[in-house]
Amino acid sequence: MNRDELLKEIERGRREHAARDAQMKGPPPGVRLGPLTSTILSSAHWKDEDQYPAFQVYTDECETLLEFAQAQGQFDRYFGDLTATGRQRNAALAELRVAYHLDQNGFRIIEWKPVGLAPKEGEFLILGQSGEKTFVEVKGPSWQSELSDEEINAGRTKQTKNLYLEARAVAPWRAIQFAVEKAYEKFAPNIPNLLVIADDLFVGLQYGTEIMASMALYEKRYQGRFTAPDYERLGGVGIFCMEPDGGRVKYEIKLFLNPFASTVFLGDDLVKVFNGQVLTLPVR
Repeated sequence: MNRDELLKEIERGRREHAARDAQMKGPPPGVRLGPLTSTILSSAHWKDEDQYPAFQVYTDECETLLEFAQAQGQFDRYFGDLTATGRQRNAALAELRVAYHLDQNGFRIIEWKPVGLAPKEGEFLILGQSGEKTFVEVKGPSWQSELSDEEINAGRTKQTKNLYLEARAVAPWRAIQFAVEKAYEKFAPNIPNLLVIADDLFVGLQYGTEIMASMALYEKRYQGRFTAPDYERLGGVGIFCMEPDGGRVKYEIKLFLNPFASTVFLGDDLVKVFNGQVLTLPVR
């Protein structure tokens, strides 16, 4: 098969996949929705975009997150994002996952949408068992951010994340650096600050997490953000990972500390619970 024939075969395969995906909208018949998930789905603008929640394990997870939001008095505030586009839904779910995971690990959310470096707002303010408050910002870099201008202009954002036989060069560690830069303007100098990255990249940060974090944060040849005091108001970066585990979704935060944090080091309770580490000490 020559190059032209191969390209035609790939294009044919993509058309077939697209046609099949177009017929598969909404959760499959066997998936049992909870009452809050049903409420979201009934008003969702994204319900013709994909099959979310396509599997029972994610349906159950969604109901748990929505119950948590309701118990926290945040269900109505998140309703708009959860029923908007698929991308907004994913961002809202990422925030709720991080909030729920922190809460389950003993870090109580005492304020939602707190003001950091005024007038910038973060996601939540948490209180650990040590009694120390921490300002938390969540960033969710997506696969759309990895597209070239040519791909965006050609309409790639309107297609599904994974295309038939699509290959590309990726550098997930750059998403960590970009998230640090975008979030930093929110961090005040008088309180510990934590950035949690819950990504939806082509190759997620849950794969080779330590390698990606080392390149993005600790290696000078990649302009690691924790190799100088430039980001001293940021105590650390947490990489949020999730995967199905039996009948539930398992969460994990891998925490990477900033040795140049000035007076706002993260508390010992956060460091202990999430195994905070510095991968490579920068040369001072």
